[in-house]
Amino acid sequence: MKTDNKLYWKTATEPVENIVVRLVLATYADNDNLYVGLEKISGESPECWETYTDITVNCNALPSFHAYVDSRDCNRHVYDFLVRNRIAEPTGHEYQGFRMFRFNPERLKELSPEQFGSIFLNSTGQEHTIKEFVYREERFPLRIIRNDHGKYLIATERLEKALEEGVRNLDATANELLESICLFCSGQELHSLTDTELIERINGQYSEQQSTPVMKKEYEESIQKYAIYVDTN
Repeated sequence: MKTDNKLYWKTATEPVENIVVRLVLATYADNDNLYVGLEKISGESPECWETYTDITVNCNALPSFHAYVDSRDCNRHVYDFLVRNRIAEPTGHEYQGFRMFRFNPERLKELSPEQFGSIFLNSTGQEHTIKEFVYREERFPLRIIRNDHGKYLIATERLEKALEEGVRNLDATANELLESICLFCSGQELHSLTDTELIERINGQYSEQQSTPVMKKEYEESIQKYAIYVDTN
């Protein structure tokens, strides 16, 4: 049994034990979200491993190396386990009681190099990218999604308020950014909604702004006007 990069898991049963575990990495079949689980040494053979617990749950399409973590029941100490072992850090977002974590790809590769290779190939195909944008020395998350018409920028309502204040203060940059961002939503929605759901919101938003029906070409062009094209490499 390899002993390098050995991980210890604190059990939630009495008496509390620190058992040896190892990471299991994969992706969920329906959306390529990151799956992380644990195996423990088999009680029947110290040379074999057996399934122990699932760390992640599959909720909505997420950016690369982001996942919601299950802290129920036997996973009571999972947050401390992830942070202490530099595997992942919390992002501050939750969905249906599950907390989102940003997993460290370098650490995943170090702990499970063979499985990491396969999930990395899947993760490079993610439809959207989340970056940070700095406006007036404050950081804001921005999500970039794509469809056949281009790349669209989506931001949080917190940034919208900051930009509106900038417009009132005659900041030309703020006005330009407001016109470039296709949709403002909550921080939770920015991370958890699928590309399809966000595109539907964008379509509905611009459709409601039209007083009369428009032809499909004109409608698409009105959305394209608010598209922002950026280099995400």
